Amino acid sequence: MDLTRNKLLHTKYKLLRNSKGQSTVEYILLLAVVVGIAATIFKATDFNNIFGPNGSVAQEYKDRLEFAYRHGLIVRGGRLVPDYSSGRHESYNNRFFSASEGYPR
Repeated sequence: MDLTRNKLLHTKYKLLRNSKGQSTVEYILLLAVVVGIAATIFKATDFNNIFGPNGSVAQEYKDRLEFAYRHGLIVRGGRLVPDYSSGRHESYNNRFFSASEGYPR
C-alpha cells in the first residue's frame, strides 16, 4: 500500500513539474487580458463620442464625403460650404466633364 501511494505521489509530482502546454496557457491568459482592455476602451463613452457611429470623426467624414459627392470638389481643411455669391462655382468647371461655357452670373 505504501509503495502504491508513493508511486501515485511521484506521478503527481512529475505531472506538476511538466511544463508542456504552459506557453499555450500563457497566451490564452494574455489574450483574455487584451480582449478585456479592448472591450473596456471601446465601450467607453468618450471613445464613442469621438469614433462612434455619430462621433465627431464619423460626422466630419460624412460631411466631407457628402460635400465631395454633391459638388465634385474635395476640400482639404477649409470650408465645406461653397460660396455661390462670388459668381464662381468651384465645381462647375475644372472637372472631367466640364461645361463648355463659364458659370452664369
